[in-house]
Amino acid sequence: MTNKLQELYETHILMGMRKQRHLAQLLGAHTWHYEKAAGTMAFSPGPTYQVQVLGTEAADSETWLWAWANEASQIPAEQLQASQQLRSLGEQLGIEEFTTPELPREKLPAHTLGPVVLGLLGLPAYYRGAMDTTNLLVAIADPKYTAPLELKGTDFIATLSDTISNCEVPNHRFSVAKFLEQLGWSPNWQGDTLEVAASDGVRVICRFDELNRLAKLSSRIPAGA
Repeated sequence: MTNKLQELYETHILMGMRKQRHLAQLLGAHTWHYEKAAGTMAFSPGPTYQVQVLGTEAADSETWLWAWANEASQIPAEQLQASQQLRSLGEQLGIEEFTTPELPREKLPAHTLGPVVLGLLGLPAYYRGAMDTTNLLVAIADPKYTAPLELKGTDFIATLSDTISNCEVPNHRFSVAKFLEQLGWSPNWQGDTLEVAASDGVRVICRFDELNRLAKLSSRIPAGA
């Protein structure tokens, strides 16, 4: 992963995880079906959403192929808008992963690309549909999608914990600071420790070590709550 993509990933990973946790709660146990003609992803049981196709992962060749470069699949142009936007951003910002039609899968894993797409394009969620030989990555782009509610203290802590446990995030302090900025929260910093109030008034405390890793995460319920 190039440095520019790494920075974007670390900038958007926590908000991306928040959005994906919400999607998982909405869907529960489910199956999925992509309808190319309609440009929809149907979840059963559950909703059907309009989607943008980002690309595919091939299991046999271990490669990633951008949707804008996948002429053989004849994806309707209306479903390629997001991938084309990313290609244009790649040209503007010098992100080679966004402008190279096909890449080794390890250079652009779906769950690395997904949070970046959501952050750059302001989309609510992505979905990786696994099949026998090919995985399909789409972004949900549907006005009827239900956005997550205001983030409570417990959800904030769960989002941090899930991300650190399941994702490679070298600089926790940077990613947390970006997440708070995106949430519009104003933390109080005291050296390597921050304290911030969640939407429900719960105070969350994060302490970072000398390597900018999260060393302690705790919360305090306000008096009278």
